[in-house]
Amino acid sequence: MIRQCRAFFLPLAVAVGFCACVGPTETVEQTPRGPTSLDVLAARSQALNGREPSFDEKRIWEDEVDMRVSKYLREHPELEQSPRYMEVRFWRQVAPGASRGEVEALLESPAERTIDPALMAALAERHWDDLSRKAREAWVYHGWVIYFDDSAVVGMVRRVSIFEPRYD
Repeated sequence: MIRQCRAFFLPLAVAVGFCACVGPTETVEQTPRGPTSLDVLAARSQALNGREPSFDEKRIWEDEVDMRVSKYLREHPELEQSPRYMEVRFWRQVAPGASRGEVEALLESPAERTIDPALMAALAERHWDDLSRKAREAWVYHGWVIYFDDSAVVGMVRRVSIFEPRYD
């Protein structure tokens, strides 16, 4: 009788213990600065190829970004007087207040665009309360979601693996 109970309850206890240890593997965090163009390239390469981009892939990507950013800055000379100029020209990073054109120049077209409030809320998870008052559209990049109001970036969230190092 004891052997029968042990044979039944031991695997059950192991299964329950394993399930208790396995929780969410990702968390969503709101960030004050968005992704750089290289962040998006690395995430895209990891998702599509299962590896970091090669040296040549990075070089080609950087050349393409340089051309898009230079063209955007020529078409919008008023940006030179803006505090965002450094983020666009040198850091190649999305910042709050960036226009849709700036984001596309830095990161290319998103994997997905949505204006559905329910989907935007699901993507933002616990941060939706802060973003819901301003966000009208969301652009999804690998691991990142960028929220826009009618004209500019109003917030950004990213999915972070619980296994990534934390620098709090």
